[in-house]
Amino acid sequence: MESMLSFISGFQVSSQMIFLIMLLISTILIVITVVLLVVGKRSPLKVKLEQIKSTQGLPSGKKTHRFENTLESLAPVMTPKSLKERESVRHQLMHAGFHDASALTTFYALKGSSLALGFGVAAGIYFIYPNLDNMLWFIMCTSIAAGTFVPNIILHNMVKKRKFRLRGGVPDALDLLVVCTESGLGFNAALRRVADELALSHPDFADELDTVCAKIKAGVDISDAFNDLIERTGVVEISGLVTMLSHASRIGGSLSQSLREYTEDYRDKRNQEIEELAAKIPTKMIFPMLIFIWPCFFIVAIGPSLLMLADAFGK
Repeated sequence: MESMLSFISGFQVSSQMIFLIMLLISTILIVITVVLLVVGKRSPLKVKLEQIKSTQGLPSGKKTHRFENTLESLAPVMTPKSLKERESVRHQLMHAGFHDASALTTFYALKGSSLALGFGVAAGIYFIYPNLDNMLWFIMCTSIAAGTFVPNIILHNMVKKRKFRLRGGVPDALDLLVVCTESGLGFNAALRRVADELALSHPDFADELDTVCAKIKAGVDISDAFNDLIERTGVVEISGLVTMLSHASRIGGSLSQSLREYTEDYRDKRNQEIEELAAKIPTKMIFPMLIFIWPCFFIVAIGPSLLMLADAFGK
């Protein structure tokens, strides 16, 4: 035991050893990636489907799905074991507009490739610029961290931008829905007309409304279809619309009148949000004024007087 402790205490890790370890890790990751790319293993279910298609004379679509199958083979390297984390990433992909069944697989495959690229860049920097001293380790750690977290950051930004676009289409959709229902159209026909009208100005929200119309046409309840819309988009602002529709269908009230009242309430809520943002502007302007504007003002206003006083006392 003492000999083992003395061996561990005498073991020193040099910079060359760290470089060799990083080079070994990046080489292993690249080799695994290349092997999986060449092998291109697919799930047994998809293999069985391809066999059924080939026996029935249907087009197999190997060229179209070759990239997808390759990513499937890369994904298990980075897929976490936690079900909660996978569900969280799946919801983020759904909110970003990726509704395919292979979206989660593709994301983790790209994340694994990004991590391998980060290790490769770090090893390359160490080999090409070995004389950077302390900055070398900082750049290498930054490269590995970028390869690990950049896919998540990009996904978060995509979710944020899509939610902003969807929220921008809700007021127009509500106004058009009120006009269509008051003109005599049924709710399903009015929703379809609104989706067609918003295809140019708000294509993301129009696609989601098309999905809602397809679900309603397939027999799904209106409230359930809109609850699925909220789950797919993450736009919780329209949850009041779901409550209003279910209440109106339950008590048999006028749908057009209920939509008009909800539209007015939604417009008031948006005005309150805008007023709240406007009220925060003076508070946010204090720090830029203190740091940038007021020093310049004092230099212009008091600077000449201070120079004159310095000249007078200097004489």
